[in-house]
Amino acid sequence: MSNHSEETLLSEKFVAKPSQLIPEILAIALAGILTYALRTASVPIQPITVFPETTSGVTLNAAMYVAMMAIAGTLIYLFIKFGMKRIVKHLINLALIVLTLFLFIWYGSLYAPYLPPMLTSDFNWIFVSIAATIVVSLAIFKSKGTLHFGGIIAIGGLTGTFLGVSIPTLTAIVLLLALAAYDLFAVYKGPIGKIAQSTDLEDFTGAVFTYGDLTVGMGDMVFYSMLASNAMMNYGTLPYVAAAIGLIAGAYLGFKMLEGRDMFPGLPFAIILGLGLMFLMSQIVTFLNL
Repeated sequence: MSNHSEETLLSEKFVAKPSQLIPEILAIALAGILTYALRTASVPIQPITVFPETTSGVTLNAAMYVAMMAIAGTLIYLFIKFGMKRIVKHLINLALIVLTLFLFIWYGSLYAPYLPPMLTSDFNWIFVSIAATIVVSLAIFKSKGTLHFGGIIAIGGLTGTFLGVSIPTLTAIVLLLALAAYDLFAVYKGPIGKIAQSTDLEDFTGAVFTYGDLTVGMGDMVFYSMLASNAMMNYGTLPYVAAAIGLIAGAYLGFKMLEGRDMFPGLPFAIILGLGLMFLMSQIVTFLNL
């Protein structure tokens, strides 16, 4: 996340406000609703990890995902450095559109028993998914205000839920901690910080979004939602609520750290507090047999 208040008015000082948490709160709430429905229906979900849930397996799974993010960030930085910013923007837009289409098709396959019969055939649902993808893409790329943030929140919550229910618990925990550590490195020593120094992050709609005086990475929204979804799926409602409180409190601490700074990683505080409160509540639930 970054503070761009100085870009609009040099004398204006950024001040963190609870209202700036609205996008994160709504994305986490969406992830909770979607995951609760999947958990209640006991829908079988295919995991997307490569290695088994052993000590070495979860480490390899997490390392693989973090490596992919590091490679993607480095390539984006190199493209920008060599004057190919327009190509980066088009690639980000294309990736978001493909992701959105995949998500609608994936959710349709899971929620098929609850959809009207005329939509449940693969052929019909593909057309519905394409239409929904067009609507969301237009909301994100071509609109402003409520529609724009509705699209951002939808993608954040949908993607986070997909990851939260498709990645087994141990891998998810190790991955989230690894991502928090990588986020810290990437902002201060790695590609994210270098990209921010060489160009305006706000130009990359789909990779970041601006809310008030804040520019927030979509990855923050996705991984907040992923943790919340995993908590709901594997531990239940009360641990989900605890994780959500930790995530929101951690995000706000990150915002506070931006007072007097240009950039600050959005994951470390939120992930650590979210996981900590989730584990604490899960132990309380187990002890009280709730």
